[in-house]
Amino acid sequence: MERLDQAKWARREIYEMFSKMDYPFYSVTIPVDVTEIKRLSKARGVSFYMLMVWVCTKALNFVPEFRIRIRGDELVVLDQANPSFTYMPKGSEVFKIVTLPWEPEWESFCRNAQEQSEQQTCFIRSGEETDSLIYFSCTPWFDFTALTNEHNFDKDDTVPRLAWGKYYQENGRLWVHLSVEVNHRTIDGFHIGALKAILDREIQHLGEQNPD
Repeated sequence: MERLDQAKWARREIYEMFSKMDYPFYSVTIPVDVTEIKRLSKARGVSFYMLMVWVCTKALNFVPEFRIRIRGDELVVLDQANPSFTYMPKGSEVFKIVTLPWEPEWESFCRNAQEQSEQQTCFIRSGEETDSLIYFSCTPWFDFTALTNEHNFDKDDTVPRLAWGKYYQENGRLWVHLSVEVNHRTIDGFHIGALKAILDREIQHLGEQNPD
């Protein structure tokens, strides 16, 4: 983690402008081609959901603005943001929140995430819930084209929130609508565009590992 020098920060005036607003948050929903994720998860026997969490976390960490956190009067840039995601066991109608470190090997992460999700007996491990996270959720029962998240009103909350709905078919490909909710004090549309481009690239890389 490093401290961001606000005096030399190119976005300083933007940050100051949105800091004056009562509600500096916004959300966008973008279509993402997940065909290769579905193919690879099926071929390797891992969860599509866990693989989505992995690749989204990887892509997000490439964009420094998604790792900025407001802590009092200081801004810090995390070395790495880790995923915290909802998980609903089969046969249950009640979800829990699972948090674990991201790791660079996707198959190991997916299997560890699945194992921890199944073994966790409590709703949430509160001690692991810090501002160094990315919040993930999914609504596999339905697709959506817009989404808002619940949170306490805290203008310093800079934890990104990503969610997607049920995947759908279009032109022979599988897609999801990916919702990205952020704080405009630290993240602009340009940075979400960068995230989308990197995410598409990383999904393509995953497709290259598909034995089919």
